[in-house]
Amino acid sequence: MISNDFEIDFFSDNKYEEITVEVSYKGQILCQLNKDKGIDNIEIEFFFDLRILTEPVTPKFPLSEFINILNEAKQDLIAS
Repeated sequence: MISNDFEIDFFSDNKYEEITVEVSYKGQILCQLNKDKGIDNIEIEFFFDLRILTEPVTPKFPLSEFINILNEAKQDLIAS
């Protein structure tokens, strides 16, 4: 089960030709996945201070949850 603290959002970024997905934790963007190089070569870009939140977020969570959310985001991106 994936924590409700994670979110996956579709995003259109003019840096990429295809639609991307963002993975956030407690409102803080962690990374963005894009499929510009094809579904077998999905790239990930990490962010650590892209949003200024009212309260700081410590990006500490179980590795298994992060792997699960990345896999879910990848599948969503492939399906889009």
